[in-house]
Amino acid sequence: MANIRVRPNGIIQYDLCAYGKRFRETSGLKATPTNLKKAKIVLKKINAELALGTFDYRAFFPNSRKIVTFEALKRDRRVSGAIPYFDTYFDMWKARQLHRWKPSYARSIDGMYRRYLLPFFHQQIINDINMAKAEAFRAHLCELTNDDGERRLSNRSINDILVQLKILVGNAADEFNFPYPLAKLRDLKEQRGDPHPLSREEVLRFLEVVAPAWRDYFIVRFYTGMRSCEVHGLMPEHVDFEHGFIRVRQNWVNGELSDVKTPRSRRNIPMAPTVRDALERAIAASKGQFVFSLSDGKPLDTRHISKMVWYPTLEAANLSPRRPYQTRHTAAVLHLAAHENPLFVSTLLGHSSTRMLFEVYAPYVVNAARADGGAFEAMMKEHGRH
Repeated sequence: MANIRVRPNGIIQYDLCAYGKRFRETSGLKATPTNLKKAKIVLKKINAELALGTFDYRAFFPNSRKIVTFEALKRDRRVSGAIPYFDTYFDMWKARQLHRWKPSYARSIDGMYRRYLLPFFHQQIINDINMAKAEAFRAHLCELTNDDGERRLSNRSINDILVQLKILVGNAADEFNFPYPLAKLRDLKEQRGDPHPLSREEVLRFLEVVAPAWRDYFIVRFYTGMRSCEVHGLMPEHVDFEHGFIRVRQNWVNGELSDVKTPRSRRNIPMAPTVRDALERAIAASKGQFVFSLSDGKPLDTRHISKMVWYPTLEAANLSPRRPYQTRHTAAVLHLAAHENPLFVSTLLGHSSTRMLFEVYAPYVVNAARADGGAFEAMMKEHGRH
């Protein structure tokens, strides 16, 4: 049962009792006739939900420090064997999925839940999660900031987190036979980041400046467009000098070796002479199980390469900062600018079609090839003379 009272400072306060404990929450409103009327409307809703056993403390007092206490009491009073809480169901569901997941993917999913989803939903019964709560969660993610005040999560990252929420609630709806509540939850609009490839001249400048020990590594990345995880997981037996192919078969991710992500990623990359020479040198100098490794033979780590090699080299070469993944974009743009067949370039990168090449890279190919339609204009003028 809940009541309202006016504190000595003239502020309206809600006073409620639930699960044998008293809770007091301020309304933040001065006790004017209008505000008292508003408070009584809220009070009526609180008492109705308390009577039905559906009272959601977080919905009425979202910033309260007493939410945890209330939800713990609610959980303790709940009959066992009923529909589980979010965190309990997550553990049940995850245990059933682990045999299907790669260890690196399992860690990624577990980290996403424990960092974002569980802190927000862990005290929610899984079938109590509705559109309003999902939208409140999405708004919460949008409001997260870094120390510098910049938004922490992009729309794409938030959408990825919401996908996991939809999957878990959807599985629970099927398992416990309740209506799936999130069918109308739409993704945030994603703004695709523009590629930031290097020009031919910038690639050559980078390779001139980079430390000799890393030159062959970056030749392979710039010339083939291989992903970091593919280069880091490349073993000597997958370099076929006899037939002139790099056989992309596995990834090295977060300290684990696994198969490539998709069937299209499993591909044979023809070795250009420059790449062949780089790989011959790298294999001859290799001290570990992989073609490229640290000086002590340990496998490469993407974060280490970025921090210790990539960004310092960009700075030394007086090149604007960009992510190491731009080596892949650079390979795509320069191959197209050299008039390689788009189907070959698509196969080189492991794309499922040539569509991305034309949608994403076309403007950069124009710049790289220094083509602006002048060739067509010259051809038409030449034709007009005859």
